[in-house]
Amino acid sequence: MGVSGSGKTTIGKGLAQRLGWRFIEGDDYHPADNREKMSAGIPLDDRDRLPWLDALQREITHAIESGEDAVLASSALKQRYREQLRVDPEQVRLVYLCGSYELILERLKQRIDHFMKPEMLRSQFDDLERPANTLVIDIHQAPESIVDQIIDRLTLPATRLLLDGLMFPEAPRWRDGWLWFTDQHAQRIVRVTPRGNAETVATLDDLPGGLGWLPDGRLLVVSMTRRQLLVLEEDELQPYADLSDLASFHCNDMLTDAQGRCYVGNFGYDLHGGAAQSPAELILVNGQGEASVVADDMIFPNGCALTADGSTLLVAETFASRITAFDVAGDGALSNRRVWADLGDAYPDGICLDREGLLWIAAPNQSLLLRVREGGEIVRRIEPMGAPYACTLGGDAGDHLFIASSETDDPETAKRQQSGRIELLSI
Repeated sequence: MGVSGSGKTTIGKGLAQRLGWRFIEGDDYHPADNREKMSAGIPLDDRDRLPWLDALQREITHAIESGEDAVLASSALKQRYREQLRVDPEQVRLVYLCGSYELILERLKQRIDHFMKPEMLRSQFDDLERPANTLVIDIHQAPESIVDQIIDRLTLPATRLLLDGLMFPEAPRWRDGWLWFTDQHAQRIVRVTPRGNAETVATLDDLPGGLGWLPDGRLLVVSMTRRQLLVLEEDELQPYADLSDLASFHCNDMLTDAQGRCYVGNFGYDLHGGAAQSPAELILVNGQGEASVVADDMIFPNGCALTADGSTLLVAETFASRITAFDVAGDGALSNRRVWADLGDAYPDGICLDREGLLWIAAPNQSLLLRVREGGEIVRRIEPMGAPYACTLGGDAGDHLFIASSETDDPETAKRQQSGRIELLSI
C-alpha cells in the first residue's frame, strides 16, 4: 500500500515473481467512472472508492478461501479501507511503501498516459492515514532491496513446493518442458512438470547419479556403485561406458555437453562408511563412449557447470569448499586449473550458471542456496525449506530455479523419512 507513485506495482510484481505468487493490480478494479474522474484530474471520494474496495475484498476473500497466495497492490490510504481489506488479519499482511512528497512527485511526472495525474498527489497525501503496527519500507532504495526486506521481515517462504515425498532427489535437469531428476535412494529416474505432475521414467538396480543426454536425444545416467554410464534404449537401460578402472570410489554427478561428452566425478573414498578422505578423479567420456581421466587430486568432485560458450568448466569440490575452473579444449581436455571461488565454510554440491555468469550453488551443510560471482563474492543467499543438494535453471523463460532438497543424505534415514522435495524459486 501507499500513495500513487510509491512503487506498489513495481514492488508488488517483483515480490510476486520472487515468491511464485499471483500479482493483483488494484487499479484494475476501479470502475470506469472512477477512471474517467481521475483522468479528468478530479480526486476520488469515499463514495467513489466503495465499489472498488468491495471488488478488492471479494478478490482477497476468494484467494484465502481457495488457499491461493497472492500479492495485491492497492493504495489503501485510510484505516477503514485497510480494515475492510484485511479479511483475515492472520492471512492478510500489510506493507506500507513510504516516501517523501518530493520524490514521489518526480516519479509521477515521469509516467506517461497514466490516469493518475501528478497534480492529484497532494490529495492522496491529505487522505493518507499512516498505518500503525505495520511493516514500513522506505522507498529510497533499489526495488530488489525492498523485495528482499519484505521477504525477510515478514518471514515469507523464499521458495514454493513443487513435489515432495521423495527419498533423496538429486541431479535436476530441465529439458523439453520437464524437470528431470534422480530419486537416488528410491533407485529411479523421475520427471515432473512445472505444475507438479510427476512420472517415473526408469528404475535401476543401483543408485542413480547424474543425468545427461546424447545429441540424438538418448538419456544417460550414472550408475554410482557400479561406476558405469547407462543409456536408455527403447525403455531399457543399457551399458554405455565402464568407469570402474578409473574411478576411485562411487561415481556421482555428471555434466554432458552439446557434443555428448560427459564429465563424471566420484567420491574418492567410502564417505558413508567413515573412511579417511582421499582425492578423486574427474573422468571424461567422449562421444564414442571412451573414458579417460582429465583431472586428478580433486576433493570430492561433484556438480559441474559449463559456460555458455563452452570454454570453461566449473567443478564443485565439495569438501575443499571451493569451485575449481578449467579451460576446455576442442576435444574436451582440461587445462589451466584454478580456483574460481573460495567458499569458506560452505560445502558446494550441485551448481548451475545463470545468464549473468553468476553461479547458483547448493550448500547443504549451511542449508543455503548461494548465488556467487567469480572470485567468491556471495551476492544472494536463499534459505529453502530443506537442505539443498542440487539446483538447475529452467522453465519456458529460464526464470525458474529448481532445487532438490532433503532433511538428510544418510541412505537409511532418507529411505525411512522420505522427506526429499523439489522446490521452486522464481528469479
